[in-house]
Amino acid sequence: MATVTVTTLEGSIVESAHQTTPVSRTASVAHSSVTSRHISTPSLAASPLSSRPRKGASADDESRMPPTCSLATVLYFSVLCGVNLVIVIPTADDYSHRLGGDQLFGGLMIGAVPLLAMFGIGLNQFLLRRGLSLKTVLLLMSIGTVLGNVLYAVAGLTRSVWSLLAARCVIGLCNGFNLPSMYIGLTVGMSRRSEVTFYFSALNTLGYALGPALAAVLEVFVKSVHVNNLVLDSDTAPGWFMALIYLLYMAQVLLVFEDLPAELTGSEPLGKNVATDERPPMIATCAAFWDLCMSSAVNTTAEVYVVKVGQRYWGWSIVTSALFLAALMLCASISSAVMGSLTTRFMKSDRTGLLVGSLLGCAACAPLFHFDLHAVSAQAALLGVGLVLVLSLVGLIRAFALAASSKIAPASLKSSMNSWAFVSMTLGRGAGAIIGSVLSPLSFAPVVLGMFGVTVLASIASHSRMKPSDKAS
Repeated sequence: MATVTVTTLEGSIVESAHQTTPVSRTASVAHSSVTSRHISTPSLAASPLSSRPRKGASADDESRMPPTCSLATVLYFSVLCGVNLVIVIPTADDYSHRLGGDQLFGGLMIGAVPLLAMFGIGLNQFLLRRGLSLKTVLLLMSIGTVLGNVLYAVAGLTRSVWSLLAARCVIGLCNGFNLPSMYIGLTVGMSRRSEVTFYFSALNTLGYALGPALAAVLEVFVKSVHVNNLVLDSDTAPGWFMALIYLLYMAQVLLVFEDLPAELTGSEPLGKNVATDERPPMIATCAAFWDLCMSSAVNTTAEVYVVKVGQRYWGWSIVTSALFLAALMLCASISSAVMGSLTTRFMKSDRTGLLVGSLLGCAACAPLFHFDLHAVSAQAALLGVGLVLVLSLVGLIRAFALAASSKIAPASLKSSMNSWAFVSMTLGRGAGAIIGSVLSPLSFAPVVLGMFGVTVLASIASHSRMKPSDKAS
């Protein structure tokens, strides 16, 4: 509470805890005595969710950053989310076939995590609105993920393919994929947010590279120690490994993560009790959500397709196809980080970055077409070059779209916009896993090119409306 001294005519001001109300008097002003009173008023800085126009924001507020250890902890969480999604891709088809599933079921098993993550976003937002702290929600999501991975590892004992699907659904429900971006939106200033979002996108892509590589390492390890039973083999090892990793992550959260106030992380659902003039522009919002959905769909479609074409068309083993996918994702991650540092210097507008990225994506699809090359090495090289370009550009589009979605809405809607943005991403992830499982070398490139083409049209249609809100923070 701040103390304000106000000089008034005696009896002309009625005091209250929050406001002052003038009262008309008929007495002569000449006979009124002047007094000084101390009025307690709430400090304008007391509420962390107070909306301040960007024009009036200070330079320190625009460039604010959270504690380094806390930011690193949530960014590491995004890496784990990526690893947990893709570590089963090289072995999913074999595991589902072993328990009676088919090729489409293998794709559904991969897509179950992002599809159920849409409901998980609603779950963690519900917990935050009920007063739980971000630290508590991170721990609860990690506990659920540990249980899901253990269930995945012991699914062979049940000899039921539905146990696999149930395990992946639990992992998706407790994924918490939206929490790192929400933390960035709440703690990083406007001038640094695009930069940090690029780091988030690059680290998430790094997780997609580490997942297949770890699957290959676990495959080699299990075979080297001659362990192959229903509890531990190359199919179940990813579940046990990720359960252990998330247990270690919970210890990291308890030790180094500095929690945010509950008032900062809790928010109302998008559109509820919000004035019409505070709602984000509809066309720009839909375009940003499409960009996020499309970038995630292309990412997962490419991951599933690469493993499928390597094992079914080129005759590669699980290890070879997993390492090939890991190398592609690693190159894309490095490329995204480099492109992010360059574009934040030379391209200050998120909407321009979205348009340029989608146009370049259309051109990058050229090497993905089927050229009827006979040598497997030539096919793999051409597909690899095309996918590195495409995955780098969808990472660029995802980062720009995430940054834009947090800027076109006022501060009071930032958390809700983040939730809907990640619903779009998880929807694209789930759809991409199913699409990738049914594509062939003849249909892969046209489908990806079509997604980029729609993105170009969306960027053109929304370009004039995708501007930062004056009430964004």
